[in-house]
Amino acid sequence: MKNIVILPIVIPEDAKLNKFGGWEWMDYSKKAWQYWCQKHGYKLIIYNETSIKDTTKFRVTVQRWFDIFDFLEKNNIQFDQALMTDACSLPKWDCPDFFKLTNNKLTVRRELDNLGWVYDGVEGYKEIFNGYKLDINKYFNSGFVIFNKTHKQLFKKFKEKYLSQSEEFINLQKTINKGTCQTPLNYIVQTNNVEVNFISIPYNLSHLYRKDLLTYNTQLNEDTTPYFIKYGYVWVFSGFDKTQRNKLMNKVWELVKDKYQ
Repeated sequence: MKNIVILPIVIPEDAKLNKFGGWEWMDYSKKAWQYWCQKHGYKLIIYNETSIKDTTKFRVTVQRWFDIFDFLEKNNIQFDQALMTDACSLPKWDCPDFFKLTNNKLTVRRELDNLGWVYDGVEGYKEIFNGYKLDINKYFNSGFVIFNKTHKQLFKKFKEKYLSQSEEFINLQKTINKGTCQTPLNYIVQTNNVEVNFISIPYNLSHLYRKDLLTYNTQLNEDTTPYFIKYGYVWVFSGFDKTQRNKLMNKVWELVKDKYQ
């Protein structure tokens, strides 16, 4: 099958704020995903051009869902299944082939990391979706989404909804302060009755710092392997002070880079 991994590598217009402590972390992610794709015979696609140039107002995290089918068609990229992942993710060198786990459905990881954040977001966006009662048990993380060609209309509906009420969405982002695309995408999926397949947590292991997964079992003197390496397949560097991302991902990359040879 022609499967692809899509990595959004777009430095936003407000990059001068340098809120991540640098941008080298994007290169680490690119190298790791390139290795994984070559290992499994797939192709890494770098999404590097947004359709709306104002990425301060229309964030890259939102536009990637607007653009992806047009972007792929414009670049004559054929595919059967595609993973859209976050730019701050690293696949473990021996991560299994998750494309074999989809049953040809929209495949995601159930969001269990910060239920308070999820609840506030769901309630905050509720009115813009006409009071729809979202099933939180089906709420997913938008940093790991496997889709196929049958989902083209789904993302088109997301784009139409967002652009038709863009000022409302942007104002809600500021007042709710609970992300940009994740909760609206969940609403679009559920209001359109899209069948979802849930993948296990190791394929999108996030909040590493809060879960203390960057440490190791000090009682086992002979083993200093950090928990996230032991128990995760795809590591996501989110859920902590963003100014530390570059520093942290650099330390992790120095620890594991020899595995990606």
